[in-house]
Amino acid sequence: MLPYLQYLPAFEAAARLGSVRQAAGELNLSPSAVSLQLKKLGEATGIALFRKSGRNVVLTQAGRDFSQAVAISLGQIDTATRTSRRAAAGEQPVSLSVSVPTALGIAWLTAAIIGFAEGHGISKLSIDEAMTAAEVDWTRNDIAVVYDNPPFTGKHWRLLGEVRLSAVCAPTLLSRLDLRNRERKLSAVTLLHEDDGGEWAKWSVAARIGLEGNTHVRVNSVAQAIASAIQGRGVALVSDVLTRNSLNEGRLIQPFPTTINAAREYYIVSPVERAGEPILRALADRLIEHLHPGATRASRERET
Repeated sequence: MLPYLQYLPAFEAAARLGSVRQAAGELNLSPSAVSLQLKKLGEATGIALFRKSGRNVVLTQAGRDFSQAVAISLGQIDTATRTSRRAAAGEQPVSLSVSVPTALGIAWLTAAIIGFAEGHGISKLSIDEAMTAAEVDWTRNDIAVVYDNPPFTGKHWRLLGEVRLSAVCAPTLLSRLDLRNRERKLSAVTLLHEDDGGEWAKWSVAARIGLEGNTHVRVNSVAQAIASAIQGRGVALVSDVLTRNSLNEGRLIQPFPTTINAAREYYIVSPVERAGEPILRALADRLIEHLHPGATRASRERET
């Protein structure tokens, strides 16, 4: 047995909280006891794990690398422990199959589902891809998020989020947009879209901006349009449900304030006979809360 395993909980807490005192409070130990464990861990591994920063502690680069390995290992141990307990009690491993639209999955949904599964002890998670409710393979999926419009026959649904479309592009493309032109034209740029161009035409009318002289590129997936926009290859007309992270990080900007309603919206869909299952309702609640922090569940629930 490695001699320093007993010190890992103290290290994980201090690394996560950035404070010996807070780590001590979480572990019901004294700060001096935590400090001693961190010292012994450093001596045992030969790694300078922390440096002082006022009253707090900050991981060194070697400490960050070690911390990532420790977090993964402790998570695997926790998962294995819970799985073994369920097996000893004669329980079957918990499984969950979810279908998601590709672009939404890439943007944030897949990560949110994985986090939910980890938090609920789901040992077998499967994530499929489909855009509409009709495209979902209901023989192998328990629940789905779809970009579609109800009604969905034989299904229970809840609104995840309304979709408003806005023009987005990389900051490097801003200099090519003549925003001061009184004729209000968006020209000599590439317009990215996954439909036949109808949404750009609708946006043009709402924004009172002409689109003459542009190159149109139709892509198979809105995820491709977003990726191309981030790379500075054109202007995409997409929802901030998909681009929120890129906008917050400054990889995309919205050069125009005009938004329009999309033709469809995002819904959480499940078979009617399974809608009341606790794990499916909990997942739906988590996804809605993720997208709309603090929102009440009742205000967004639509049932068949």
